[in-house]
Amino acid sequence: MPHQLEVFAKERIHRTLEERERDWGSGRSLWKEAAELGLLGGPDPRGLEAGGEKVVEIAARMASLVEVGQDLGIALSFLDHLLLCAYPIQVFGSHSIRERYLPALLSGDMIGAAAISEPESGANPGRMATVAEPVEGKYVLKGRKGPVTNGPWADVFLVVASTAPERGKAGLSAFLVEKDDGVQVEELDLGFIPTSPHGVLVLDGVQVPPDRMLGEPGWGHQPISRSLFIWERAAMIPSVLALMERWHHRVVRGIDPDTLSPDLRVALAQGKVDLTAMRVVAERLLRLTFLETQGGRERLELLLYFGRRLPEWVEAMNQVVLQLPIKASADVARMSRDLRLVDVGRSMLEWQFQSFIF
Repeated sequence: MPHQLEVFAKERIHRTLEERERDWGSGRSLWKEAAELGLLGGPDPRGLEAGGEKVVEIAARMASLVEVGQDLGIALSFLDHLLLCAYPIQVFGSHSIRERYLPALLSGDMIGAAAISEPESGANPGRMATVAEPVEGKYVLKGRKGPVTNGPWADVFLVVASTAPERGKAGLSAFLVEKDDGVQVEELDLGFIPTSPHGVLVLDGVQVPPDRMLGEPGWGHQPISRSLFIWERAAMIPSVLALMERWHHRVVRGIDPDTLSPDLRVALAQGKVDLTAMRVVAERLLRLTFLETQGGRERLELLLYFGRRLPEWVEAMNQVVLQLPIKASADVARMSRDLRLVDVGRSMLEWQFQSFIF
């Protein structure tokens, strides 16, 4: 790990963790520092021109940040800023959009977020209710989006809304909406990862000029939303695994093995072996997602594998911790709480498995 990143992880992430859990606002000051370390893709806007190579590098650095800083929430916020806002602008945005937003996003002067899911329908594109109606040369957006990572902090949102409701998911389009356009944000407490603020966006007649559409009309679901779904998960998995390894290490470190039954010792050893294997598979998934043009089927299989395997590992580890002869430390309890993140989207996973083979 580079020395500057290690110092940042120890001094600015881990040592401020409790303060930032109490006060969401205190976390915003870290963004400029993170940008200077290259964690947001910059600060040079040309940094993202390297495309997938840059993202793979940042995903690895973010995992190192989580390993030392023990904060999955801030990693989620940083990665969603990059993968759900800045990188899509680089990939799908016009020259004018890239010039307008990338310098501020990659330098940490602006914070980005994506507003795709909705409180009533989740991430189901076929049930999306938010609409964008063309009125007098502008699009007028109406609807509610959430939960939105970085919602209370963000200055600009990638919002997916329907421009042609009669076409279903083929009628979805993506827009860049600034908070100053009149977006209202209702704060949302998820009960975990408190250092990553979430909110519900209220779009009540927000007006957006047509040149802030990202890509073409009808691109909101395919290719934009589907790409964001894959990018975020592939890049976030190494950070999740880093916290899982740290959690496992902290549990094992405080135990006298002579006080454990053979079954518990085997379970802890098996947990470590599984983590090593998953780390190798995660590296393969990163390469398939960001560095290779082939292998879409394998990438999907690996995403499905992690979608099921990560929560299974966390659940098994929680059961082991309950049987240990010592009380879990505050750090161990905090990491266990934040790893509830791996349960997000489990219902969607079940549907994907059902349609995968048949």
